[in-house]
Amino acid sequence: MATRNPANVIKFGEVNFGASVKVFAIAGATGVDAQVAPGQDLEEVIEAASDYGTVLGLGAHAGGAFNLYMENSSWTAATLQTAIQATGGVFATATVTNAGL
Repeated sequence: MATRNPANVIKFGEVNFGASVKVFAIAGATGVDAQVAPGQDLEEVIEAASDYGTVLGLGAHAGGAFNLYMENSSWTAATLQTAIQATGGVFATATVTNAGL
């Protein structure tokens, strides 16, 4: 029987996907829950975010806030915030922070 490597530890707060996953918390997008049709504000944000990663999904919406899940993202919270605010509409003053997993 092989000896267990003591460097292989089980860790909380760490997940193993095929690629790296980042979660960004977006807030201040009041009314975005009514903007889900093609050509509206949310679509523009998804397209902008997709420039530097793959959008995996969106978390539940609550009061203008939701999580954006991305795979292989090269965004930082600050650069993503700038790109999202540039789309305008209900995202003109939105904030973005790292939400972690």
